[in-house]
Amino acid sequence: IMKRPFSLMLLILALALVAAACSSGDDAALVAEGKLTVCSEVPYEPFEFEDPAGPSGYGGFDIALMDAIATAMELELVVANTPFDGIWLQPAAGACDVVASAMTITEDRQANALFSDPYFNAAQSLMVTAANDGLTLADTDGMKIGVQTGTTGEIYATENKPAGADLVSFDEGAALFLALESGSVDAILQDLPVNGYRATQDANFAVTETYETDEQYGFGMALDNDGLASQINDALKALKDSGAYGDLHEKYFGTRGE
Repeated sequence: IMKRPFSLMLLILALALVAAACSSGDDAALVAEGKLTVCSEVPYEPFEFEDPAGPSGYGGFDIALMDAIATAMELELVVANTPFDGIWLQPAAGACDVVASAMTITEDRQANALFSDPYFNAAQSLMVTAANDGLTLADTDGMKIGVQTGTTGEIYATENKPAGADLVSFDEGAALFLALESGSVDAILQDLPVNGYRATQDANFAVTETYETDEQYGFGMALDNDGLASQINDALKALKDSGAYGDLHEKYFGTRGE
């Protein structure tokens, strides 16, 4: 498959299309005039990470995608670094307009948040140190598995681990890699794109199993903010139709996505 470069001209065209789509939607309720305020847990590479040159000092796939949407809506993107546990409740509390944090759409979360159309397909995975390459979830009886609190990875591990395996929960995703590297846990179970990205960046880690869970990420908003959801869905569709979404996906994941 021939790769297309991340073209400035394509992005400009995409933003023009998004702006046209957004202008026809319902009004969006915002916590700050002229700004699109996003709650996101940082770091969670490659979706979110610190970047002095990025909006509010952050970058990553989620941030770049939301920045394109905000620009099309003629808004300034503001990123609020927020712990992931319960993050989908923050728009209703007035802390932000939307959550963009590699967040899986689930029935429980939909009871308290209005989700955009899906923008990313994901799965779960098991990561170990290179010294334990080949270790599977079935092998972890008597071992410790690191998970992040409030995530679908934690749910999957709870439901599928051996009876003798212990789960160790961490509030922050970044702490999982530190725990694995230090030997505090024997493996970590979390989203495949995050584990996979880390494995490509650090030879000390290896992904040994993936679990197809039919998960899809969405942007979360307050239940009554239909106007914002409509504009974000229109923007997302325009970015996909123009190829700009594929350019961003290729930049961060090496493929054009769906």
